[in-house]
Amino acid sequence: MISVDNREIEAREKFLRSHPLWFQIIRKPLFLCVSFLLLVLYAVMLPEREAVSTAALSALLGGFVFLILLWSANFLSDGSKPEALKMAVSLLLIGVLGWLFYAYSGAQWDKLVDFFFNWKKLSGNWRLLFKGMGVTLLLALISAVGTVFFGLLVAILRQFKSKTMNLFLKIYVDVFRSVPMIVVMVIFFFALPYIGISLGSIVSTVVALSLGYGAYASESFRAGIESVSSGQVEAARSLGLSRWQTIRMIIMPQAIPVVIPPLTGNLVAMLKETAVASIVAAPELLKRARELYTSKTNPTPLIAAALIYLLVLVPLVRVVNMLEKRVKNK
Repeated sequence: MISVDNREIEAREKFLRSHPLWFQIIRKPLFLCVSFLLLVLYAVMLPEREAVSTAALSALLGGFVFLILLWSANFLSDGSKPEALKMAVSLLLIGVLGWLFYAYSGAQWDKLVDFFFNWKKLSGNWRLLFKGMGVTLLLALISAVGTVFFGLLVAILRQFKSKTMNLFLKIYVDVFRSVPMIVVMVIFFFALPYIGISLGSIVSTVVALSLGYGAYASESFRAGIESVSSGQVEAARSLGLSRWQTIRMIIMPQAIPVVIPPLTGNLVAMLKETAVASIVAAPELLKRARELYTSKTNPTPLIAAALIYLLVLVPLVRVVNMLEKRVKNK
């Protein structure tokens, strides 16, 4: 029995991954610390941009970047190192590369800051930008309701299996998924008045976004509905439930969890798409930023608008991700 066990152990050891001695050495803490100190010394001894020729400076910087990347890869690929330490090394690597770019790129940082981050140009105008963001959120909220309404309606109607109706519904979905949103808004705002229909900038934006993203949402709802097994539908119909009752009581409660992840992603994308509304004179954030850009002859308002979008969208995306995880865990 013992000999059999020994043979099994020997057989397993043949398939165990073994590393050469040099590989084990470079993973030791002493080697990592000494090599790190040498890299610090290398960085301290790097010359100024004007002190050496361009070719020599490029060679020195290239060698340093290669070595710091090699050291970081050696550290980060070690599964025995704690994740907190790996995060610190990653941040250190980003900081070092950022410092190299700042010190040796030759960029005119003062002019860059003065032109793109001149916050004095926005003095007294932040309120206008935040009012524009309020309009953006209002457009997104109303359009989100319209998107869910049209998407759900189209998906449900396609379940009736009417060839004629499905033909028109497919045409709607294909057209609005293929045409850029800016073209749809321009048609609603500029073309419809020629046939006696004037919707205005706000209504044109809401209708265009609702119909456009409703086409995407309809496919999400359709996928969720079709994920419910046909056996449950047949069982519901055999119990005497009507088609509408089957959809409302059997299909939709099971389809909604499947629909939520792609639907929320579409709604977040739609919030960003409201920036296109500036082309039809809707007073949303990007239009306000463009007006200030024109009056100040400085792109700082556009940078401020981008920061406001980040301020709103990053937490929203995090909430959407949390919602998706909760739905998947149920």
